[in-house]
Amino acid sequence: MWFDPQFRARTADLRSAIRKISGLLLDHEFASGRRTRARKDADNEKFYVAVEALACNLLLLKATGSESKLAVPRSHDFLWQGNARANPVYGQHFLDAIDLSTAVGLVEQSRRGYKISARSKMPSLIGPADSLADHLPLAPPDWRSIHQIDDPALIILKEGKDEDGRAAAIPYRETARTNQLAGQIRRINKFLRDASIEITGSENGLSLGKDGQIVAPYRRSLRRIFNNANWQHGGRLAGGFWMSMERVERKERLRIDGQPTASADYRQLFSRLAYVRAGADQPEGDIYDVAGDGTGRDGWKKLMNAMLFSDGRLKNWPEDTRQHFPAGTKVREAIEMLAAKHQPIAHLFSAGLGFQLMRIESDMLIEVITHLFGAGVTALPLHDAVLVAESKADVAANAMQAVFERWSTSRCAIVSVEFSSQ
Repeated sequence: MWFDPQFRARTADLRSAIRKISGLLLDHEFASGRRTRARKDADNEKFYVAVEALACNLLLLKATGSESKLAVPRSHDFLWQGNARANPVYGQHFLDAIDLSTAVGLVEQSRRGYKISARSKMPSLIGPADSLADHLPLAPPDWRSIHQIDDPALIILKEGKDEDGRAAAIPYRETARTNQLAGQIRRINKFLRDASIEITGSENGLSLGKDGQIVAPYRRSLRRIFNNANWQHGGRLAGGFWMSMERVERKERLRIDGQPTASADYRQLFSRLAYVRAGADQPEGDIYDVAGDGTGRDGWKKLMNAMLFSDGRLKNWPEDTRQHFPAGTKVREAIEMLAAKHQPIAHLFSAGLGFQLMRIESDMLIEVITHLFGAGVTALPLHDAVLVAESKADVAANAMQAVFERWSTSRCAIVSVEFSSQ
């Protein structure tokens, strides 16, 4: 489970328990000689916030009932860079909170992380010791006594991916435009905070999502992530608990306004946005049916998206793509077929356009959910789709179609709806 610095105690009882833990740690710090002078009041408060976030994360980890550990950041490269620097949880006081909790037997350190290179690195792992139950409500874990506050960094600018496929956040200068982008997310989060969103069965405990994030109904604070140190690249929303859930689990357990959900999806949006960029008419039928008989659709989809993201000629098959094509098919032959099928946008292949299209996709989705929120409809964004209560499916689909028509000037119907109850 990845550490989330935004979890805080919601109830007075939990806050009081964490204050006592913080006091215990500070007393040990002084008595053990780790520190010869008492911390200033402001530093004590920073220390408490770090202890509070750690305690809440450990309590939530226990609520999963799993043997998983909590991955915590310890590297100075992370704790003192970019957006982490602006978060009051992070700093030397955060490292002190972990080490002191270990020293007094409240936390067990399972592994100390390391980074030798971009590919050779591991996070630090900790877990709750048995004695932590003497200080926190862990039997059973009272996960409802926790809430999530908004991330102070509502928009994040990342550099290009490293060899491991990860990208670090980088600092940026605030401008009227960045303040406007952050304001959009702040308004979205305010609406989501008060919306009726539930996970059935959560009274029996929580689960970990596919991305290592806790699936808790109050984890609703979104942020927007831009890529490649470029505000015109990416911009997708991230952070919502529903994004961590498996598709089947969302269909079975997610409830909005007490109802099962419906998913309103943009079909083949990336490719159609490429047609918009080329100023060409939208093609009829399934864009990914390149062979004309419906075969290999998943492979053509992967290849086409790879071509839109690739900045230069694609020499090898994209990952998990070759098996969708007949044995012996060369990637060069498949690319030639794709270019022939989609001649109006063939000049955009291998031009590194993908992240620009992703920015348009994210702008469209924010326009959709902002419109729906204004109409009183709760909509959960999911890349190129929104999740709404089943009774609002038509409202969502109509809003999405209208936004596409405005952006593309095309009346081509590209929105589909799937109901969870079907």
